[in-house]
Amino acid sequence: MPTAEPGCTQPGFVKQASLPSQWAGTLAYRIYYPPCYGEDGRSYPTLYLLPGNIHTDSIWDDLGIDETADTLILSGSISPLLIVMADGGWLAQNSSGGPGSYESAILNELIPHVEATTCAWGTPQGRAIGGLSRGGYWALEIAFRYPTNFAGVGGHSAALLDTYAWPAVNPRYTGLSQDLGNLRIYLDIGRSDYVIAPLQELHEEMETQQVAHTWVLNEGSHEEAYWASHLADYLQWYDSLWDGETAVPPCTQ
Repeated sequence: MPTAEPGCTQPGFVKQASLPSQWAGTLAYRIYYPPCYGEDGRSYPTLYLLPGNIHTDSIWDDLGIDETADTLILSGSISPLLIVMADGGWLAQNSSGGPGSYESAILNELIPHVEATTCAWGTPQGRAIGGLSRGGYWALEIAFRYPTNFAGVGGHSAALLDTYAWPAVNPRYTGLSQDLGNLRIYLDIGRSDYVIAPLQELHEEMETQQVAHTWVLNEGSHEEAYWASHLADYLQWYDSLWDGETAVPPCTQ
């Protein structure tokens, strides 16, 4: 992947926005634009990050994802990318998956909107999705049901606790029953995290069934300090999805 423009020292920036949603009413989101965005005429791989149940679209911004991305991009450690931070709200909290759920708002509204209005690389190889806590559930729910839509998915302390989720939408089942193809998967959690049991079970069952994935067991618990301390790890893993991709399409916006 191309690196930041030679001589680029300007930091990236975050914009807040929203779009009308058939399912959510209004869907708030933020976009991180990388240093020297748009100056070379290319499109950018795009990472969609989802929040936990008690969070809004601000959580990844508050954790410092934009500052971490700036540091890594300007040092040449990762390639420039767009980061879209979505709100969850009542729809993410009160649906479990499938048509008409938070899945529909992300797949059918947010992603097409971002790709129509920014220099996002609008093909599956240019997209990744991840989330923390309940957002980790949703990232896995969406990617496991639609594995050909993304290059990779990250479940960061994914809370696989939804007792209303049926097997066709529940990542604990779809991660094993679906043909995930070339989808790359990253699962991480702290040893002291109270939601660890179902995620560790999924990891162990994936190992048994030889479903390729990355499993990272860190020290820590289910808290912002844990996620903030691993932002660089997350961005470097997502960046690895695009290693060797040299034919990045031009931006058409």
